Amino acid sequence: MFSGGGRLIAGDINDELRRNYLPSKKVGEMYPLIYPVTICPECLYAAYSEDFPLIKEKNKPAALSQKIKRQRDIKLVFPIVDFRKPRNLFTGAASYLLAVSSYSFLGKETAPTFKKGLSCVRAAWLFGDLNNRYPGQNYDRIKLVLYRKAMSYYEKTVHISQTGEERIDSVKNFGPDLDKNYGFEGVLFISTLLMYKYGDEERIEEHIAKLEGAKRIISKVFGSGRSSKSKPSFILDASKDLYEKLNEKIAELRGG
Repeated sequence: MFSGGGRLIAGDINDELRRNYLPSKKVGEMYPLIYPVTICPECLYAAYSEDFPLIKEKNKPAALSQKIKRQRDIKLVFPIVDFRKPRNLFTGAASYLLAVSSYSFLGKETAPTFKKGLSCVRAAWLFGDLNNRYPGQNYDRIKLVLYRKAMSYYEKTVHISQTGEERIDSVKNFGPDLDKNYGFEGVLFISTLLMYKYGDEERIEEHIAKLEGAKRIISKVFGSGRSSKSKPSFILDASKDLYEKLNEKIAELRGG
């Protein structure tokens, strides 16, 4: 999957920094995102491969005690999933739901808040794919819930980066997808984009205040005005566009 053979045909990158892949004549549609989470098929504890063995001994009993809950929660979404078999869209999406739950048992050195947010974003993408393939199964509703959960986790991650409560600097790849690492600028971008797309518009004044905060955050991404390997021109341009969209949204909410 990852190492060659011309099997992955890269397409464009969408506004959420997700890489689209074109179907292969040989194997059809490919979903690299279904593989990164490692899962115990027995107790359904799940984490990214670099974090999977890092659970502390003192936390193992608590994690194991949630086995039945994890099994029950997954069955509410997917009545039949088997992690002993090759991954598919169903088990791939389920793996991220399990990771969100399991990172509650991992320490601050793994940046659990960010990993939960990243998992929610990737799960939302996969539930979107499931909805495209199997419409009418409420996968679109689950996708929306996940985006809003991701928004909350990303907002907390930006705060944590300032307070040092978790080891954000330990993250090797901020993604959000697999083929490009946009660094912490990508986190700032996704945090702002999620607020723009999925923020609570019912509480207008509170929402405006959060959008104003999002503007300050996204301005940090393109503020230098200079692209580099860690800050490619793509994200600079996307951030400028998002800044303008935030201005338009704020004006709309204010009735301007």
